Amino acid sequence: MISLSTRTKEAIKPALGVVIAYGISLGMGWENPYWAGFAVAMISLSTSGQSLNKGTMRMLGTLVAAAAALTFMALFPQDRWWFISVLSVYIGFCTYMIAGDQHQYFWYCSAFIVLVIGVHSAGELPNAFNIAVLRTQQTAMGILVYTLVSVFLWPVRAQNMLDEATRKLFTTQVTIYRAYRALLSGNGTAEDSRPLRMQEIQLLNQHAQALSAAETDSYEVWEVRRQWRRFHQLSSSLMVALEQWRESFAEAQSLDLNKILPNLEAMCTELEMRFESIEGMLAGKPAVRMPQAVTLSIDPATKNFLTHLQRAAVLVIEAQLDRIEMLSRPLFYSVWDIKGYGRPPSSPVAMEARAGILRIDPDRLQAALKTIATLWAAFLVWFYIDPPGHSTFVEFATIIAMGSAMVGLSPVTMFTPFIVLTLAAGVLYIFVMPHLSGFTQLGVMLFSAVFAVYYLFWQPRQGLSKSIGAAMLLNVIGVQNQQTYNFAGFANTVVMIAVASGIAILIWYVPPSPRPEKVFLRLLARFYRQSEFLISHMALDWKHKAGLVESWKLMFYQTDLLELPQKLRALGGQIDHRLFPGATPEQVQMLVNSLQALALRLKDLADMRKHPQATSLVQELLDDVRAWRMAIQELFQKWSDDPASEPADYLQNRLSAKLNEMENRIDWTLGQADQRELSEADYQNFYRLVGSYRGLSESIVEHAKIAGGLNWQEWKEERF
Repeated sequence: MISLSTRTKEAIKPALGVVIAYGISLGMGWENPYWAGFAVAMISLSTSGQSLNKGTMRMLGTLVAAAAALTFMALFPQDRWWFISVLSVYIGFCTYMIAGDQHQYFWYCSAFIVLVIGVHSAGELPNAFNIAVLRTQQTAMGILVYTLVSVFLWPVRAQNMLDEATRKLFTTQVTIYRAYRALLSGNGTAEDSRPLRMQEIQLLNQHAQALSAAETDSYEVWEVRRQWRRFHQLSSSLMVALEQWRESFAEAQSLDLNKILPNLEAMCTELEMRFESIEGMLAGKPAVRMPQAVTLSIDPATKNFLTHLQRAAVLVIEAQLDRIEMLSRPLFYSVWDIKGYGRPPSSPVAMEARAGILRIDPDRLQAALKTIATLWAAFLVWFYIDPPGHSTFVEFATIIAMGSAMVGLSPVTMFTPFIVLTLAAGVLYIFVMPHLSGFTQLGVMLFSAVFAVYYLFWQPRQGLSKSIGAAMLLNVIGVQNQQTYNFAGFANTVVMIAVASGIAILIWYVPPSPRPEKVFLRLLARFYRQSEFLISHMALDWKHKAGLVESWKLMFYQTDLLELPQKLRALGGQIDHRLFPGATPEQVQMLVNSLQALALRLKDLADMRKHPQATSLVQELLDDVRAWRMAIQELFQKWSDDPASEPADYLQNRLSAKLNEMENRIDWTLGQADQRELSEADYQNFYRLVGSYRGLSESIVEHAKIAGGLNWQEWKEERF
């Protein structure tokens, strides 16, 4: 018996599905059988659940697009300008959603199929209805065919992938915790754990994809889907909590924490035992012990010997460890429930709310506007010039723009694969297909060609080339029951792709520049401006002056600030560092990590300011805090123009002087304060707030050291 590799099996399944879909379409006498082939080729993924999910998104997108296209044409049957205007708004909205992280493929199908129906019908409603029905039935049939193929031929269940992704994710997080525990004790450096942090983000995304697929093809996962989702949410929160914990170490490196926090070792031991129990349950072993409550407390005898900023640092570390402890308990009970050992108790951990619907992402909005501009440019060229491809010209240019928004790449990157793979498909169309007779020979050719595409482009990073190759193969060969061949038609297709891609590229390069390094600089400047805004609105009397617009901006900036480091990390991977020897990939990633630390520090400071503070303490420190805040504002303002404008040594001395002034003021204020008026909660909230000030200052100095080591002038220079 021949043993086939996984790579071969995963290439055979879409190839067989395409052949079957073509056979049914041709046998039924349907026009454009490649629409069914598209459905098979586009939803082919590594597991049945993933394929079914993507097929569902494609089917729902097709139904929504059909309804939208027919509605638009019914409203504007004789007015092409109103029709294209409404269509462009719809396409723009879909592109905005495509550039997000929720149901991208659904919105992509909803957008481009509207174009197919609306533009192909040439403005005639009966023709549009026929195209909508044909497209829907071909898509449904293709999805059904591949679903059956993936279920009965070498099925791969997503539950196995989910279990594996869960074990890897949690093991990585436990390894990070242990590395940070050693770092707190003075062993190792933060850079040692950087590969683990990068791996953690990737595994968290893989876990989300595996969970979505497993919910579809596994009844066992579907039954406990809420527990699985809660596990994923808790893992995301644990990632943030661990990072915040690490960022608080700098303030306490010189302290004997085991003496100041007598039960620190007991807390760490309890966390270690919980994590070991969770790892065991994920491996199929029942837990031998339940979580035990542990609370950190500061030793009263040593507390009086600490400076006020040292107390603040200890309280910040205590708060972060308490947060990790609170997250580890529901994590334990989530796995306990998933594995069927019992129902979990109620959890005190509240899940973080998502951003409001009124939040608008400027980057996604820019992508939507460029797609609308591409649609209009292509439509005007079609209307006044009638280029090669005719109506397909409009579709292709817009699809290129939408695809760029979805994958986050320039149309220039997509141009070469489209041309090369179209020419490769043309070889079959010109030299092979005219010699075929009957479906048997056609089926062999289809199977071989699709198999070759999926076999050659089998790696995950080649997914874009694989999709382009399959799409252009099926489009170029243009299989119909009444087959004709025309070299001029193929040549026009190549010209159409080149010109339509050129329009998309020109629109994409309309200022601002889409070059990765230029976008990186713009987003970096936006990070600094938003940080300046948030710091400026941390004045004590800001709430009394805040209006609706200011409150909305504050909410938007707080959310966007946490997302910008992820966008910058992705852009850093797209920059061609051979052109910029003054900034290595490692330096760029270190810069992004420091920005993430800054964002977390600003979030901590904003969160701590929500807690009630003793009025007498706040009033006495008002001038010192204002001076510190104004210095930080001025710094962020300078950085928005030049990230290396402030030398790190000078900045460190400057901020240290202001922190020393603040500490002296705290000593005097507490000496004058009436102890009867201050509760323990007042002291804790106050110290944690001061600790947040200090942590932000140290993160700023660390960021200045990294930013000062990059040659930003190279990035600002124009190049061709």
